[in-house]
Amino acid sequence: MDTSLDSELRAGVPLRPSEGGRPGKEVIVRNEGVRSQARHPLRRGRLGQHSEVSAAGRAGRWLAGPLLGLVLAWGLAAGAQTLPEQAGTAAAPLATPALAMYGAAAAADPVGPGDLLDVRVFGQPQMSGELRVGPDGAIAPPFLARMEVGGDTPAAIEQALQTAYARLLLHPLVSVRVAENNSRRVAVNGAVERPGVYSFSGGLSLMQALGLAGGVDPNKASSKVMIFHAPPPTSRLGANGQMTYTVNEALQTVDIDQIERDPGLNLELRPGDVIEVPEARAVYLSGDVMHPGAERIRPGLTLAQLVSESGGLLPQADGAHVRVLRLEGTTRRELVVDLGKVQRNQAPDLALEPDDIVEVSGSLPRMAGLELLDFFTGTARWRVQQSVANRIP
Repeated sequence: MDTSLDSELRAGVPLRPSEGGRPGKEVIVRNEGVRSQARHPLRRGRLGQHSEVSAAGRAGRWLAGPLLGLVLAWGLAAGAQTLPEQAGTAAAPLATPALAMYGAAAAADPVGPGDLLDVRVFGQPQMSGELRVGPDGAIAPPFLARMEVGGDTPAAIEQALQTAYARLLLHPLVSVRVAENNSRRVAVNGAVERPGVYSFSGGLSLMQALGLAGGVDPNKASSKVMIFHAPPPTSRLGANGQMTYTVNEALQTVDIDQIERDPGLNLELRPGDVIEVPEARAVYLSGDVMHPGAERIRPGLTLAQLVSESGGLLPQADGAHVRVLRLEGTTRRELVVDLGKVQRNQAPDLALEPDDIVEVSGSLPRMAGLELLDFFTGTARWRVQQSVANRIP
């Protein structure tokens, strides 16, 4: 467009008709809301195409320069760190093991030796991956020196890695997740339903650990539970220049039958503790009783209680001469108790001790009397009772 035409358009002057009376193309020019129409021939370009002139086109040329500068500045800032990985090639997040965590409290648990950390640096696949916490509590991130992380939470490790990678990257974004929880574990062994090693998050008490193992066996387990605490290992540098680690243990015994009266005995466990539930020592009952067999010893168990729990004496039993064989060293001492007087509160009951053998023999006069009763009446009551006692588990 020539200079005169451009000035006329800016000033809003109506365009003149083309010379020679030839019709021109109608152009609409806006100036302060007033529409003026004129006819003016538009010049042809080199390719013979018509060009249209408008105020919007001129405004686009004025704005093109600033917009181009903004785009270049944004590109330079984004070039400091590479674009994020494509969704199709991004590594799939690892699933948390079933027994590794319970709830969201795992994010606040400190990490320890053996834990597997999933470290992701945004837009930097060569710096992302899994890191195993070593026995000394340190990890070896790519392009960085070894870092001490034992006892730190995943959030604290993220901050430490962001600070370290800030020397290599501009505003690095780091995420840390515990993929395997190997440091916060307790072992439950002995007379429980499911002995094994269990991971936990947050706090874990003695009764909760026994519950994870299915509870103690009511027929075999002793009430005295042993807890082996594992203090933090100590390290020293040997004469050959190699690091030597020493693990110590401390033993603590808890009577779980007393926890109901003293809740303080329900101790809080620490990672690495080992719980041993020993089998209880038993007393043995044989002879003319309803259910002979072994019974778990417990504090305060007496002879009368043991016979009552077995179903009682049979009709032919000699309750006046119940023999208790007590182990003393390598021999057994015989104690004779009149159970009839004990049941009538005429004699003190006998407290039983582990490995006692209680024998209830039959009375010859009683057996003879029952045989005569069966012979004359044909009821065979005592034989029926004996048969029932043998069949009931």
